[in-house]
Amino acid sequence: MGGQVTAVSAQPPKVLVAVRSRQERLALRILLPTFLTVVVVATIPFVLAVIESLTREAEGFVGLDNYVRALSNPSLYESLRQTAIYALVVVPAEVLLGLGLALLVHRTIRSAAVKATIYVLAIIPIAIPQVAAGVVFRLIYAPEYGILNVILEQLGLIDQQILWLSVPALAIFSVASVDIWQWTPFVYLVLFAGLQTVPQEAVEAAQVDGASSWAQFRHIELPYIRPLILLVLFFRIADVLRVFDHVFILTGGGPGTTTQFVSLYLYRIAFKFSDLAQASALAVMFMIAMTLFYTVITRFMPLERD
Repeated sequence: MGGQVTAVSAQPPKVLVAVRSRQERLALRILLPTFLTVVVVATIPFVLAVIESLTREAEGFVGLDNYVRALSNPSLYESLRQTAIYALVVVPAEVLLGLGLALLVHRTIRSAAVKATIYVLAIIPIAIPQVAAGVVFRLIYAPEYGILNVILEQLGLIDQQILWLSVPALAIFSVASVDIWQWTPFVYLVLFAGLQTVPQEAVEAAQVDGASSWAQFRHIELPYIRPLILLVLFFRIADVLRVFDHVFILTGGGPGTTTQFVSLYLYRIAFKFSDLAQASALAVMFMIAMTLFYTVITRFMPLERD
């Protein structure tokens, strides 16, 4: 009897192992197309870029010479400086505006229909191609017939045309306004979704205890959305490094090098000066830098709350 009981009790684990094995094979079959897509779209181009960065058309393998040339080019550091200025303008503005809008909607609007309407309206700027956004804003900022100058003149705020895209001090803010308009809704959508996970009971208890709005945000809501804020920061900083379309349409990197950000600098090195080797070296370095940055960011993103 004891042996029979042992045999019977040993049977279910084998069944469970077989079921789990089938589930694992099914999961692998489902994930295989995605994995192959990632390999084709991301991994293969990165490997080709590494190979290109270590060679030169006329000389063959040159080791790290392309990296040395890339790092010794003063224009690189000028583009990094302008990119940093651009990031300091757009990223805080988008995070603060998106967070403020998310808190406003979350706390003041109770109608589900109104929330859904705001949700749909927030998606529209994100869905518009950056090239189209660049063309529209170029018409807005045009010096003679642009609607912005016309409105300011009608209000009596200016008495002559403002060259929004030709004055260095104004060009970077004009370009940044497109980014802020288009991607603040993205920050809003992410943080608003995070605010929906905050327990209403904790908020109501804090209100009964007389906690201020700032205290509610700091001690109750912020812990729930802190990982999302870090995630938003990573995505927005990564997007700043690759911003190209609307900048190219609006200013082409000018006036001078005021809006020649890293992406436009890479474009000019690769296609205007036909130096694919140096551009590949720069691309590889930026890829490694963003990977390290993402690793640091994820250390501050807990997988679950305590």
